[in-house]
Amino acid sequence: MSRIWKYPAGWRVLHWLMALMVLTLIPVGLWMASRAEADIWGELTNTLYRWHKAIGFSVLVLMILRIAVKIRYRNPPYPPNAMPRNILLAARTVQSLLYVLLVLTPLFGWSGVTAFPALDTVGGYKLPAMPFVPEDRELAETLFEVHGWLAITLAVLVAAHVSGALRHALRKDGIFRRMV
Repeated sequence: MSRIWKYPAGWRVLHWLMALMVLTLIPVGLWMASRAEADIWGELTNTLYRWHKAIGFSVLVLMILRIAVKIRYRNPPYPPNAMPRNILLAARTVQSLLYVLLVLTPLFGWSGVTAFPALDTVGGYKLPAMPFVPEDRELAETLFEVHGWLAITLAVLVAAHVSGALRHALRKDGIFRRMV
């Protein structure tokens, strides 16, 4: 059996931490949005929004760190002949799109809460206002709509990524073991 080159431990921890955060953000975002759409406001809805903003902003900060690490260090090589070329292309495309959406989605959310303005998060912490975004409720609505569509697209890509990972785990081809 050929050697499996793993990602460094710090990368793996960052990957799984962000996975947990994103897998929390998606249902919390859907839950809070459904409550808002049903005009159900109260402490639970406000708490959901505060946590969603805090975790979402943290994802943005961690993505900046992750991109810096990715620029600085190379990915470990894939095991030889682990994937056909078309599967490798699909995997790289999904991963690249995940990176793009893990930056754009929180950026649109942050710009929306800046325009609204609703910068309060958990524990009394306030997000900084995004530079150059004016307070404008109509603009906020547009930014939140874009944020929502990006989040739905992100959720679909996460599902594709998870299903691909599970496929590799079941095939025991060494790909899944690179990140665990």
